[in-house]
Amino acid sequence: ICSTALKTKQTFMRAPPTLPAWRPQPWLALLLFLFGCSMLLSSGHPYSSDEETMLAVAESLWQRGSFALEPDFLMNYAVGADPEGPRYSRYGPGQSLLLLPFVALGSTLAQFAPDYAAGLVMRLWVMLLPALLTAATGALLAAWVQSLGYSLRIALAVGLIYGLSSLAFPFSRTLFAEPTVTLLLVLCCYALHRPESRWWVVAGAAAAVAISVKAQTLLALPVVALYALAVSWQNLSGPTWRVLLGRALLGTLGALPILLLYGLYNTLLFGHPLRTGYGGLDPGEHMNIAWQEGLFGLTLSSGKSLLLYAPCLLLGLAGLLMRRRQQGRESLLAVMMLVVHLAFYARIDFWHGDGSWGPRYMLVVVPFLLLPAAGLLDWLTHPRQWLYRRLATFVLLLSFCIQLLPILANLNTYLQLADQYSRHFVPAASPLVGHWRLFQQRLDSWMLRLSPTPGTALLRRGFAYSEGDRGRGELLPRWSYADAEIYLYPARLDQPLNGLLRVNDHRPWPLERANFTLLLDGQPLEGVERLDRDGRQISWELRFQLPPERLSRELRLTMRSDTWNPARDTTDNPRNEDLALQVETLSFAQDGVTLELRESLPVPQPGRDRRSLWLWYYDPPNRHLLDHWLWFLIVAHLPRSLLITQVGFYGILGLTTLWLGWRGLGPSLRRRPGTTTETAS
Repeated sequence: ICSTALKTKQTFMRAPPTLPAWRPQPWLALLLFLFGCSMLLSSGHPYSSDEETMLAVAESLWQRGSFALEPDFLMNYAVGADPEGPRYSRYGPGQSLLLLPFVALGSTLAQFAPDYAAGLVMRLWVMLLPALLTAATGALLAAWVQSLGYSLRIALAVGLIYGLSSLAFPFSRTLFAEPTVTLLLVLCCYALHRPESRWWVVAGAAAAVAISVKAQTLLALPVVALYALAVSWQNLSGPTWRVLLGRALLGTLGALPILLLYGLYNTLLFGHPLRTGYGGLDPGEHMNIAWQEGLFGLTLSSGKSLLLYAPCLLLGLAGLLMRRRQQGRESLLAVMMLVVHLAFYARIDFWHGDGSWGPRYMLVVVPFLLLPAAGLLDWLTHPRQWLYRRLATFVLLLSFCIQLLPILANLNTYLQLADQYSRHFVPAASPLVGHWRLFQQRLDSWMLRLSPTPGTALLRRGFAYSEGDRGRGELLPRWSYADAEIYLYPARLDQPLNGLLRVNDHRPWPLERANFTLLLDGQPLEGVERLDRDGRQISWELRFQLPPERLSRELRLTMRSDTWNPARDTTDNPRNEDLALQVETLSFAQDGVTLELRESLPVPQPGRDRRSLWLWYYDPPNRHLLDHWLWFLIVAHLPRSLLITQVGFYGILGLTTLWLGWRGLGPSLRRRPGTTTETAS
């Protein structure tokens, strides 16, 4: 009895067992990891009018329960069946419906923001959708690779390459329809590959939803049908037409309800089930260029080549002829997808899909081209292939770095600074070069605020955008506001500094002429010579000289003037700003050497309406240092409490997701090949 009591006491005194730490399964871990990466590197905003249109429909559904756009919406709208009725989106309803829960989340959180920042906060959370879509595509692609018989490590590697080193990563920062269509096509083909017949219902539904997102998805369906036939012949023992027709019927059952709803949508809005916001489904009206231009642009050009923007696809191309018994049908699928899309888009006027990073319409081809890379990666695991492994690693790192370039500058900002032909076909003007160069210019501009360079005249505040040649970096002419400040940093303090300003007073009659003056460090500047250049008190020339005893390391020159508003004071000028003078010339010199004129103007407050906010992200005068959500929150003049809340909430969510994903991926990626837990499911 005593012995039993003692054992019982020891049992109760023993420390409770520790529960094993939770780790997500590999596919969920890959999804979380890619989602966290996309969240933390997100732009936090749409880029094109296409995206804004689809977002506007989702907002209309959330606020009014209607597909109709706002009456004053002037972007990519379409006229409905009733020419006098509401305006609708040119694009399919699928993307807007997917956006609806994210718009609900963003709109709810935006209620705590001031009016000028509500749209900015809402868009930050809406951009979770493309990040989630891209992560899901990477995880599904990895599951597809493992179902082909490859190891878990290789499957995860293919998913990571897709999510981080291909075009998928920069497009996870946009609201374009292509990431959605890509996921749905991958899901469709993966479902067809599964041996269970019930997956064909999923395949049919995925194909139908893809069509409702973007009607051009019809282009890929013949290729998908051929793949379905090839896979069925592979999986069936003694295939019969009865079995094939049964599977086709299941696919039709999955697609038919969605297609009927899409046809009803088109009928109610545009008067016919086959009439979309673009009109009919005939692409011939857009085929107005020689196919050689589009084909060269998509394959070999310096501005839109698929391989140039995603060198990682070389691994997929190299793997096309490997493991033909294991991935032969998938290799054929990849080739057919590439050929069909090249043949179609090479003839389209907008083959380049501009306003995006690289060839936008080729994004749907990327996961299929990466499927054969599994065979190459499997071959590279052989110990003797160390040289090729290093070469493949270099290609992947290069491809990853290329995908980071859009973070340095907004896509549309560079579009304003280089003409279309140069961007596409001149290597020196390629966005791969231009984005890096633009980032360096912006970095220099912001560094000037922190550490000004002697021998510099710096526009610091109170100026509108330059009306000179932006491509050549001309800072003048431009309008000033009520108090325009120029900071002068003399190269020497023992030589006088001479100043020359030419300004124009273009306010209309019957307004009084401008009353303006110059201040130096807040005090009226004495000894300024004023010359009426035209005798009408419109064009003025101001000259002054500062002796050495008045110089210092930093001088603040202020142009103070009363203002006028073109929208208020004229009938034909919609510009709604309080303007002062048009500055034509600013020249400051010491001993015959002119101070270099630079600008480092603060980013203004975001616009309140949709178009103004859209322009705020990319307008060249708004010299954003990065195209990143954190930067935009910092420079948006948010209340401190709101800034801390948004950054903390969003950042913690992204970091937690990333950490959980890595926690699940780490053991799988470190596991040695050949272990029993790594065999294909």
